[in-house]
Amino acid sequence: MVVGALALALGVTTRVEQDRQIESVRALYEADAALIGLLVRESAQQAARATDLVYSMTAGGLLDVADLLGPAPADGDCEAALARVPGLRVWVTRDASGLRGCFGPVPEARRRALIDEVASADDPGFVDQGLARELGLFCSSPSRSPGTIVCRARAGLDRLRREVGLGPLLSGLKGAALLYVVLQDATGLLASSPHPGILSAWHDDPALAAALEPPAGRLSSRLLASGPERGPVFETLGSLELGDGSRAVVRIGQDASQLAELRARIELRHLVMVAVLAAAVALSLALAWVLARAQRRRREHLAELQRREDDHRHWQALGQLAATVAHEVRNPLNAIGMALQRLRNEFQVAEAERGEFAELVQVAVDSADRVERVVSEFLDLGRPLVLERQPHDPRELVRQVLAPFVLRARGDQKSLVSTVTGEGDVVVDRRRFGQVLANLVANALEAVPSGGTVRVEASVDERTFTVGVVDDGPGMDEAAVARAVTPFVTSKATGTGLGLPLARRLAEAHGGSLELASTPGRGTTATVRLPRLGGA
Repeated sequence: MVVGALALALGVTTRVEQDRQIESVRALYEADAALIGLLVRESAQQAARATDLVYSMTAGGLLDVADLLGPAPADGDCEAALARVPGLRVWVTRDASGLRGCFGPVPEARRRALIDEVASADDPGFVDQGLARELGLFCSSPSRSPGTIVCRARAGLDRLRREVGLGPLLSGLKGAALLYVVLQDATGLLASSPHPGILSAWHDDPALAAALEPPAGRLSSRLLASGPERGPVFETLGSLELGDGSRAVVRIGQDASQLAELRARIELRHLVMVAVLAAAVALSLALAWVLARAQRRRREHLAELQRREDDHRHWQALGQLAATVAHEVRNPLNAIGMALQRLRNEFQVAEAERGEFAELVQVAVDSADRVERVVSEFLDLGRPLVLERQPHDPRELVRQVLAPFVLRARGDQKSLVSTVTGEGDVVVDRRRFGQVLANLVANALEAVPSGGTVRVEASVDERTFTVGVVDDGPGMDEAAVARAVTPFVTSKATGTGLGLPLARRLAEAHGGSLELASTPGRGTTATVRLPRLGGA
């Protein structure tokens, strides 16, 4: 946890520092763009003032010409009349008698429309739009000469506007780091530096319209991916108010190769650092898991050693008790057996009581045999175990133990089936192993009802000899399973409660184990695992 927290803190700190470096470089790009934008804005304002001055001078000159010429003559040589003023193309007067004068290049069908347009203009003193622009003219109708209209060719005016407008200004803006400066609105490009390349259109790029939103003078920037014509571009967007009151977007593109390389290097370093930290965290977690597992296994080992020590003391005490009990019980038990034998063979009773007498003697004999069996099992539990291990064929070993139980199962209308898989001999004490397997099979056959099945499944691999006894009896709950291996605890009317504890002790004496697993209503499985080659 500590390593993970330190790694997380280091990763966050490093990432913040890297972001700060990138933002510092971005700030330099934005400062350059802001300076260029300021120059463009100032230049645009200067160009607008120059254009306004040119328009004012042109309008004033045209009004002076109209005042100088006065009303157009009713007849005369139009070419000579127009030649009096250089660039003059139209000189007409409209009064009560109609139109008169010289229309120059204006087609007859459009003359009245031109006159009406000039006369109805908001500022008749200088008309530069509509039909006049289409015909290549700019016109004036002075208030001091009502009805008189003069028009001059606009080629010189257009040339002057081109020379003092934003186009000539932007045409000189280009450098190694400055890729383009573009003035753009919804109608398209208004002016640009040379060879701006392929730029996004207004309707495809929402950032362009967003750049026109208030507050005025706000700049936004973005890093554009490299394209087929150039590398990555750092583009800055800002708004610019034009001379006619409309607004357009100034797009300033700078070569962002250094910024992209810096970002790539930082990202690479960040990924390497994250990978190293992740490896360190994973290694620390793996080490912690290994240590925890080792600690857990150590605790389990110590617990097992303590259990075996407790078992050893328990069995030692039990052995002493068993020897004492056997000595005190077997002598009178032998006397009882001899007395019962004499009663059965030597004493005569009346014919009417002979059956009852024989039955009572048999009950006494069975009871004595049961006591003898309990004493023998008790002695087996208590005395030290000395195993005589020999190699045996597991198939033959299992078959010999199960032979008497097959007949017993058949007589009780039950099934006993066995399988043995794997190759190779097993090293066990044949008699003691037979006790273990016989005890488990006997318990299983007693547990299953008529028609039930007991399966013995044995397998041999390189290290282990495993025998499982599976029945389809009523099963047990967890508490009953725990009690089943406790000495003197039994659920059978004639049981001693020593069979399973003895079987477990014999399995452990072989260096193995005995495990019980049971589910109520689904049966019980007893599994014995022994070292195949007899290692303890």
